[in-house]
Amino acid sequence: MGKTSWQVKQKYNKAHYKRYACDLKIEKFEEIEKLRTELNLTKTQYLEMLFEFYKEHK
Repeated sequence: MGKTSWQVKQKYNKAHYKRYACDLKIEKFEEIEKLRTELNLTKTQYLEMLFEFYKEHK
C-alpha cells in the first residue's frame, strides 16, 4: 500500500529541513512575538529576516 500525502510530506521535510528550538525568558519571548506579529511574519520568516539583516550589517 502507498504512503499517504502527509507521510510523503513528512519524508520530504525530514530530508530538506532542520528544526531550530531554543529556550527564552518569558519577557524576551513576548517582546520577540510582539514585534514578529506587528511585522506579520511567521517565526521562520522572522528568523530568516534577522539572519539576513545581521549578514548585511556585521
